[in-house]
Amino acid sequence: MRFFISPSIKRNPPLHVAVVLFLISGAVFWAVSWFLYGAKYGLTYERMFTYFFTDPMYPERIPLSQVLEDMHVNFFIFIMFLLVLSSIFLHKSTGEKVKYTLIAGSFLSGISEFFSSLLIYFLSPLFIYLKIASFVTFQLLTGVMLFLSLKLYATKEKEAPPERTILYAVVFMFTSSVFIFVVVNFFLFLMKLGITPESVAKYYLGDPSAFMKPKSLEGILEVLVPHTAAMLLYLFTLIHFSFFTNLRRKVLWSVIAVSSAVLDNFSGLMIRYLGPELSYLKIASFLVLESSMVYLSAVVLVSLIRHRAKAIVLL
Repeated sequence: MRFFISPSIKRNPPLHVAVVLFLISGAVFWAVSWFLYGAKYGLTYERMFTYFFTDPMYPERIPLSQVLEDMHVNFFIFIMFLLVLSSIFLHKSTGEKVKYTLIAGSFLSGISEFFSSLLIYFLSPLFIYLKIASFVTFQLLTGVMLFLSLKLYATKEKEAPPERTILYAVVFMFTSSVFIFVVVNFFLFLMKLGITPESVAKYYLGDPSAFMKPKSLEGILEVLVPHTAAMLLYLFTLIHFSFFTNLRRKVLWSVIAVSSAVLDNFSGLMIRYLGPELSYLKIASFLVLESSMVYLSAVVLVSLIRHRAKAIVLL
């Protein structure tokens, strides 16, 4: 997170190299995203209709839990990638209006692509056009930011100090997006596991009467390992911003957020191999995690609105 508080990246050789490597990796990720999106959803109306409704002749919607799971994963990738890229791009010697347009446009098009899945699912397949247009717009705008940032740090072009007002906007976009992330997480949890100890235990231990098999160790670990890493990275970023506010007992809130995330992830494994009673731990840790994320985000947003977040001044 060093680039968030560095007035000049090029004057710090290790940081400069790290940023260049990130931008190169980001460019590869950007290019691969076209192929992945096309392979999964399709970039035409017909292909995407088939994804959501399985068959144009006999349309049947895919499970809502699958839609929410896609949104859960894609939203994390979208917001973290845009946060880091925007923070680096702010050092570019470009007009403030251009920076605002590219960053805000990327954020809005990403949000539009995100919510268009629900519009397609609940309202009309015609919103497929919105989803495709939003994805293409997001890719084009972030592609421009990647190109300009690479040009800045791969050549002798001079940096410019990041404008404070745009930094306010970048952090505001990230922290406000946490509320969306929390809501999606809650409904995904509700759809897949339920909210009662019995339903959670059944999810991991199976139910012969419903022909549900117990979760395998491999299946649990395939979800647990990447989800733990991603969740801790997300919380680290949120806690990083909250530490520059006037939040009381910062360390305590950090411990609560991180501990609840770890317990939420590992409690499924414990339910499967230690006992169904631990389903209470799963539900409690999830609710504490969700609540702590909402609270920390609210603290950062209030500080931004009041212009008291020292982090933004340092940025």
